[in-house]
Amino acid sequence: MKVYIVLLILVLPTMGCAQRTADISQLKSINYTASTRGFYLKIEINEENILVERNRGGDTSISKQLSDEKWQHLVALMSDFDVRKLDKMASPSKKSQVDAAAIANLEIETENHLYSCSFDHGNPPEPLKRLMEYMLTLSESIE
Repeated sequence: MKVYIVLLILVLPTMGCAQRTADISQLKSINYTASTRGFYLKIEINEENILVERNRGGDTSISKQLSDEKWQHLVALMSDFDVRKLDKMASPSKKSQVDAAAIANLEIETENHLYSCSFDHGNPPEPLKRLMEYMLTLSESIE
C-alpha cells in the first residue's frame, strides 16, 4: 500500500507539468494590447513574425521576422507559469479602472485554446513579468 502512495505522489505532479508543456508546445501566437484614451499598443508574435502597432487602425504597423532563438526564449519564459491558469491571475493594481493606467490584455493562443488575462499596462501579475518585459523589449527593438 505504501508503494502505491509513493508512486501517486511521484506521478501526479508530473502529469500536471506534462499538460502545461503540451499547451506550450502547441503555442501558435502571443498577442498583447494596451490602450487608453491617448495611448495604444498592440504586439502580435507568432513563430515567424512580430507585428507592432502604435496607433489604432493599423496604418502605422511595423512587422519583422522573428528569429528562432527569440521565439524559443518566449516559449521558455512561458514555462514560468501555468498557461491554463492565465485567466485566474489577479491584476496587482486597478488603476485602469479610473483611467490612471492603460488596460492591458494578454492572449496566448495554442492549437486548441485561447487563454487571456487583463491587467494594468506596466504592472502585470508577478508570474508574467519576465514574459511581458521581454515582449516589450522585442517591440521596441523593431522600430
